[in-house]
Amino acid sequence: MKKFIFIFTVILFQSGCAIPLKIDAVNAAVDQREFEGLDKNSQFSISLPASHSGPYASVDQLNFTIEEGKYKGKNASALMGKSRKTNVWEVLMIMVNENEKWITLPKLTQTPSQ
Repeated sequence: MKKFIFIFTVILFQSGCAIPLKIDAVNAAVDQREFEGLDKNSQFSISLPASHSGPYASVDQLNFTIEEGKYKGKNASALMGKSRKTNVWEVLMIMVNENEKWITLPKLTQTPSQ
């Protein structure tokens, strides 16, 4: 039981320590006007536990290397969310490392015909 409590405490501590860094990152993105509709006057609040659960039960990142096509040989990362509604993983965005800079690939509205 002591081992469980210790592990739980470590996980809780690590999660809690990351929150201020995440808040700082969001504040910096807002201050630098990286997202439409948000500016320096925008404010947000964090509550523990969260005041809402959001659209995704889980969010994760999958790293891979592109083998064919325009970005052949490039490192890429997919940001994925597991839908609360369907319980299916969705790809939210794909970023590719091109010339030492991460770019976000535009999402097509339709699947291209083959």
